[in-house]
Amino acid sequence: MPRKISPVFDIFDSQHSESKLIFNDLIKHMKSKKSIELLGKMSFLELISELMVSTHERTIDPETDPFSPFRPLHKNLKKIYHHKLVEAELLKRKNETGKKYTKFQNKLDGYKKSLYNSTYEMIVGSTYGPWEGFKEKILKLNQGLKPLMINTGINRLMQEELENFHLDQSGNLGTQKLKEVYQGLRRIIILENLLVQLGFNSIFPLETHEEINELKDKLRAWYTNHLTLQALSYYLGEVEAPSQKYIDWVKDLRSEKKDLSLNAEQQAKSLFEKLLV
Repeated sequence: MPRKISPVFDIFDSQHSESKLIFNDLIKHMKSKKSIELLGKMSFLELISELMVSTHERTIDPETDPFSPFRPLHKNLKKIYHHKLVEAELLKRKNETGKKYTKFQNKLDGYKKSLYNSTYEMIVGSTYGPWEGFKEKILKLNQGLKPLMINTGINRLMQEELENFHLDQSGNLGTQKLKEVYQGLRRIIILENLLVQLGFNSIFPLETHEEINELKDKLRAWYTNHLTLQALSYYLGEVEAPSQKYIDWVKDLRSEKKDLSLNAEQQAKSLFEKLLV
């Protein structure tokens, strides 16, 4: 007699099917919008695979990780997303100042071409085999799972994310920690939504959810600034005598990052008091 499949698999299967459709679209034509769409779907699938491993109380390693075949593509899709954020900041700066940043634009375009080519090669060089293998592994991990086991698995993953939110010895949040908090909040939101979708009670009240989303949005602005400053600084490191407009932009980005960091850190500390109880 076949073992019962948990309702998590239906959610996974739907996202898996949609991911394959986007993947197929990218085989026909490489587009940033579709790439970022696929990134969102694959990040969800990655989290589901982590949930399955957590529910069975196993540790993730390259041999047993169901998501392992997709990690190189997932990494490149993240880079495409990051590149789009920097491109948007460049356009914003050009509109605000009325100045052109042609050499930096050319640098970004060259990087974009290389990144898109390597990502496209990954996609067209692949087959549907890994997708079907991934689905089979998740199906197997879903067999015989009881609601309490799933609830426990989600709570375990949630706790792992929350543990990363603790302040360092100085009581502050540095760049790396803010990045981890941003990524962790996004995962917590997905896990909370999954709990509700499966019929469980949400862990945090509505007001806390609103604060989580507000902080996530602030950290997105901070992260965009961070990536832009990183890309511009790398470019200027290769230039012997950068023009004043680039120096001014770097100063503005650093000033903005300081304000964004302070703002996000203050709200994060307030939120942590409610989450880390």
